[in-house]
Amino acid sequence: EEVGQNDSVRPLDRVEARNFPPRWGTQKNLIGESDDDLDISTPETERNHVHAVYDAIATQWHHTRGKRGVLWPGATRFLQQLPKGSIVADVGCGDGKYFPAIWEEGSYVIGTDISEPLLQTSIGACASADPANVGPQNRQVSSSKTGLNARPAVAVADCMHIPLRSKSCDAAICIAVMHHLSTSPRRIRCLQELSRVVKKGGMINIQAWALEQEQGSRRKFAGTDVFVPFNAQPRYLDKVQTESKQSAKPDDNGCKGAAEMYSDAYDGAEYDERKGLVVFQRYCHMYKEGELENLVSKIDSLEIVDSGFE
Repeated sequence: EEVGQNDSVRPLDRVEARNFPPRWGTQKNLIGESDDDLDISTPETERNHVHAVYDAIATQWHHTRGKRGVLWPGATRFLQQLPKGSIVADVGCGDGKYFPAIWEEGSYVIGTDISEPLLQTSIGACASADPANVGPQNRQVSSSKTGLNARPAVAVADCMHIPLRSKSCDAAICIAVMHHLSTSPRRIRCLQELSRVVKKGGMINIQAWALEQEQGSRRKFAGTDVFVPFNAQPRYLDKVQTESKQSAKPDDNGCKGAAEMYSDAYDGAEYDERKGLVVFQRYCHMYKEGELENLVSKIDSLEIVDSGFE
């Protein structure tokens, strides 16, 4: 329908999600029908040893990782070089620890992650940039950014289907996400989605764990596909009830400790009796040298500008 200059145009109604952050499914109207044969369904390994784990450990992850404000140097340099006013997609943003770095550089960020509990920790997570605050500088924002901090632009979404329009972003970052994807087709689809949402000429920064480590590194991996333990403190965990396990309760004799009770509540968790901790196993794929570059080369719309280790 054509509308003339003299015709009155009624603006669209404002629509706001009832829940925050909003949850997105497969947005076919945004991404279009796939013309390839990639099997991008989520394997059980990722459901049980990535998604479920991060949902369970979200509070502790934010407390021990996010609040420290430790950022990967390459990602920080990448963000600092973007023009002011850039729209940045943070795919797999977790607790939003890169949000302050983006905001303070004068850019805008839209974050997505598969874990709603992790996204919940991103809300109001930053302190004001006040000399009285003793937290890490990377988790502080100026007074003009407090509104963004209170209500960051985030959504629960799978990196297989990023709920953003094609070519809507100037740049994207995908930090510590690719090593949690367990199949080659899913890794390729993630790269395709990153390429789709970024404008032509835009930049993408991808970082993932490497199999080869520097001499003296504490990280040594037995192979390319491994389980990396995460030691969870019971005080950070919420009791859950699943179809396979009932809510954790002490036995009749009241002999079970807190950590053992929580480990009973989470599928795949183990109880470390000596330390009194719940041990979750995170699936990780360690990329061999040149492997990630080879995947990128399969995407016609992507060109490698720089690569390396840090």
